[in-house]
Amino acid sequence: VHDRKGVAVVTGAPSRPRLSAPARHVDLLVEFANSVDTDEGTEDLTTPQDVADWLREHGLLPEPADATSEDLDLALALRAGLKEAFTDNHQRAATDPPRDGALQVAAAELPLTLGGSTTHPRLRPVHQGVRGGLSLVLVAVQAAVADGTWKRLKICADDECGWAFFDASKNQSRSWCEWGCGNRAKTRTYRARRRATAPGHETT
Repeated sequence: VHDRKGVAVVTGAPSRPRLSAPARHVDLLVEFANSVDTDEGTEDLTTPQDVADWLREHGLLPEPADATSEDLDLALALRAGLKEAFTDNHQRAATDPPRDGALQVAAAELPLTLGGSTTHPRLRPVHQGVRGGLSLVLVAVQAAVADGTWKRLKICADDECGWAFFDASKNQSRSWCEWGCGNRAKTRTYRARRRATAPGHETT
């Protein structure tokens, strides 16, 4: 059986593989980024209630809460910021100057404060409810930065995919997710090279 990308899959398997991650906060960031699937044309965050449900299902909202259209807009902006940052993680060189992006803009609406004791301080949301749940996504970002996994969070380099993934390779060199995108990209490059060297091919 093959999926719509032409990749062989086991019958009954989910449409996307769940990638293993070294910590819950990394898995959370990947799943939030992948709450939209551009390739499959699916969107988990269509209504304000979808945002509240997603946060509750992922342990970021302890009690049922109402969400507003502004919360939905903020959730989408936060997700777009994450995907932009993940793309930068494999497209921008380490020597490139740092830049502010959509993630910083969204984060400005989700302030954090320092809570806990003096021996165990921790970041926690200023807001309650849905905004508090979205703020915990930023806490996960900080946790990923702190443990060195942030730079391993990437967006698949295949333009038709756009799937967020955790790069578990030793030298952090992966550009594609684990769903056959790398093989497909190599095949396209090979075929283009064959066409370019074929008899009768004219270059301009």
